[in-house]
Amino acid sequence: MWRNERRYRWLQTISGIIGSVALIYSVCYPDWYGGKGLWDTADVAQFSRAVETERVLGAIACMMAGTSICLCLLFLFCWDPETNAKSKMNPERTLHPGKLLLVLLMPTAIVYLIPWLSFTIRHKEQIKDDFTRLGYAYWMGIYSCFTLLVILPSIYLKEQCSLPEPAPIMNRTSVSSESECSLV
Repeated sequence: MWRNERRYRWLQTISGIIGSVALIYSVCYPDWYGGKGLWDTADVAQFSRAVETERVLGAIACMMAGTSICLCLLFLFCWDPETNAKSKMNPERTLHPGKLLLVLLMPTAIVYLIPWLSFTIRHKEQIKDDFTRLGYAYWMGIYSCFTLLVILPSIYLKEQCSLPEPAPIMNRTSVSSESECSLV
C-alpha cells in the first residue's frame, strides 16, 4: 500500500513542479505574441487598468507557484507516510499531501488564467489574423493551466479511488464501550 501511495505522491509533486515552473516561465518570458508579453510597455497607454491588473495577477501567480514548488519539494523529499500520515490533533484522521497540493495549486492556476485570458481577449483580432505569432510563453501558459487544473486533480482522484482507506485506530474508550455493550 505504501508503495502505491508513494507513487501517487511522486506523480502529484512532479506534475505540480512541472506546472509551476511552466507558469513562472510563462509569466516572466516576454514571448506571448509577436515578441510581446505580460511585461511589454507598448499597450500601457491604451489599456492601462487591464495591463496593470494582468501584471499584478501574474506576479501573484508567480509567487504562489514559487511557494508551490517549495511545498512539492518538501512532500517529495521529506514526507514519510508512515510517520506523518496521522493528524496530531485528530488521530483518526489520515493526512493526504495531495489535498494540500490541490488547495494551493488549483487557485494558483486560476489566478494565472485571469491575466492569460485578459491578454488573449485584448489581442483577439491580432491572434485571429496571424495565429503563428503566438510564442512559447503563451503555449507554456496553456500547458501549465492544463497540468494544474486537469492532470493534478486527475491523479488525486485516481489515488483516492484506488487506495483503500486504512482501518480506524481503536482506543481504550471505544474498546471499553464495546465490551459494555456486549455484556448487556
